Amino acid sequence: MQYKPKLLVLDIETKPAKGYFWGLWDQNIGLNQIEDEGGVLCFAAKWVGEKEVFFYSDWEHGQREMILNAHRLLSECDAVVTYNGDKFDVPKLMVEFIQQGLKMPPPLTSIDLYKFVKSKLKLLSNKLAFVGDFFKIGAKIKNEGFGLWLKVMAGDVKAQGRMQRYCVGDVKLTEKAYKKFRPFMLNHPHLGDIGSHACGACGSKHVQSRGKRRTKSFHIQRIQCQTCGSWQDGKRQKVT
Repeated sequence: MQYKPKLLVLDIETKPAKGYFWGLWDQNIGLNQIEDEGGVLCFAAKWVGEKEVFFYSDWEHGQREMILNAHRLLSECDAVVTYNGDKFDVPKLMVEFIQQGLKMPPPLTSIDLYKFVKSKLKLLSNKLAFVGDFFKIGAKIKNEGFGLWLKVMAGDVKAQGRMQRYCVGDVKLTEKAYKKFRPFMLNHPHLGDIGSHACGACGSKHVQSRGKRRTKSFHIQRIQCQTCGSWQDGKRQKVT
């Protein structure tokens, strides 16, 4: 039976902090000027390769239920796929987990596509919207900007629907970007079974040996997955 890793694509939307200030430039806002520190507003998630998209929001499910479901999904996954999630989505959720008195989820294997795009590609922009258009894999759903967040927080049902479509759209686009980039991610974590002749990225057993690469000390068998296109190392032969 072919092992299939559980890869969770995740995207969150947050509400802004609310406070008091006297100007727009060079402001030093004190802690006693903060009225509301903000937090997670909603999130969307899906398993790579499956159709269903999960969506949980503060306005529909309540803050605790929303965060409990984020914790549950992150606890079930073998790896989480995000776009700038290492700096934004995951740390924001960790704050919510602590606030809700939850236990630490299992240590996460992270696949942050933003890091790959920024370090391994040379594009005019590293934004997901540009990536989607440039590689013709899809477009971010447009919205009215900050005005949408204000309407959502004010309880506008139609605005909340637009926010849901926007967040779900980002998750779907992130999954497409992941599948596009996966064959080029040489540091992709190995998610296959240990000791099996299967692709470490997608779990497929349809792999082929494609010659060798050479270092100063080793000849290393090159193996390519015929399902997702990813490469991995096979047997090493020491140069004598």
